[in-house]
Amino acid sequence: MQNYLETIEELAKSANLRKGEIIKFTQEVLANSSKALNCDRCNVWLFENNQTELVSLLSYKKVNHLFSNENSLHKEQLPKYFKFLKKNELIVSNNAKFEDINSELLESYIIPNEITAMIDVPLRSEGEMIGVICFEFVKTEHSWSNDEKKFTQSIAQLMSLALETKKKREYRIELEKIISQKEVLISEINHRVKNNMAIIISLMNLQKQKMKDSYHSGLLEDIKGKVYSMSMIQEQLHGNDNPDRINLGEYLEALIGKLNRSYSQGGSVQIDFEIEEIVIDVSKAIPCGLIANEILTNSFKYALNNQNSFPKLSVSLKKTDNIAVLVIHDNGPGFDLNSSKKGMGLELINDLSRQIDASVTFNVEEGVLIKLRFPIS
Repeated sequence: MQNYLETIEELAKSANLRKGEIIKFTQEVLANSSKALNCDRCNVWLFENNQTELVSLLSYKKVNHLFSNENSLHKEQLPKYFKFLKKNELIVSNNAKFEDINSELLESYIIPNEITAMIDVPLRSEGEMIGVICFEFVKTEHSWSNDEKKFTQSIAQLMSLALETKKKREYRIELEKIISQKEVLISEINHRVKNNMAIIISLMNLQKQKMKDSYHSGLLEDIKGKVYSMSMIQEQLHGNDNPDRINLGEYLEALIGKLNRSYSQGGSVQIDFEIEEIVIDVSKAIPCGLIANEILTNSFKYALNNQNSFPKLSVSLKKTDNIAVLVIHDNGPGFDLNSSKKGMGLELINDLSRQIDASVTFNVEEGVLIKLRFPIS
């Protein structure tokens, strides 16, 4: 019995078992089991074709330490044997040639291989029988002891575990392949969207040159700014390890830098940042980016212009639990919240805020301070 326990312990520690290297582990199982039992042959068979066929995974002969494959066994030729196998029971043959259960195997298997005694143990995975492992004596009479039966059942459990590990390994590899393909596809889509937005901006620039009045030219410039803010999100998505998420802080710094260069003629605006790293998914990134663009564009146009002797902009982005808080504060003249002054985009800001379940508050006592609070996952 000690010999059996040592064999089981050695096989349980096999690196091939952990890795799901099924052929290498099967070789270890058959060779070591044959040695422990002192039997002449060992085989592993797996069910295929809706359990109507047993296919040889590997066969081992101790006499010449040879691994090979046996011919498949078919249900239509061995109906009695298959029926008994599916009972998930141990098949013990102390006298293989004279056991009724083996009558169908005599001419094709038992007599040609000179088998005198054998034991077949079911292999199971998730409660289903998936195959059988066989241990066989050749030319020598043998009666299977209780210890030997327990040992072969333990070996069958290890073999079943190896087959499950192999299956999970294949699932993991396939899943990794699917994820990789998905990431490539998303990256390609983001790249194309970014390029299309660049084309749209170029078309707007061409159309703007044809405008004959400043009002319509300003409208087109305003729309172009919104498209550009979305294209910046696509640019970050394209160059990101997470193709469906962006760093909101990095996005805001890039957007403010672009607007500062566009509006402040020389970058005379004092900008104070207090930004934490917050990553949000694209479903929130685009509305949030449009809100930030609308607020910041208004600040640069109406508050941080040449009429402001010391233009200053403060931007704070912080996270508390699962709530992001964005505060944008300029030191301009402010505006009347009750007025319907065009260009302030308050309606747009409120509409976009509802899309991301955000609350937005305005304070116009000292410049304009807008606070946006929204949930993040």
